[in-house]
Amino acid sequence: MLICRCAWHQRYRGYPRLSGVASWRGWNIRFTDGICESCLVRFRIEHRRFLEQKHPSPKPVVRATAPSDAVA
Repeated sequence: MLICRCAWHQRYRGYPRLSGVASWRGWNIRFTDGICESCLVRFRIEHRRFLEQKHPSPKPVVRATAPSDAVA
């Protein structure tokens, strides 16, 4: 069984919030972490200034090649 939980709940509220069963294969329990709606809203409010910044697009990588020395 694969159970989804909010990894951000531990930081904000002290316990993980279970979001539901993602997969049911046998009786072994495993967890996968994500973020719930309430923590996502809080994250967006706290990081709004960074998220709204216009980031410059990265410059393309140009590979420089050394001239080949042809032996005649």
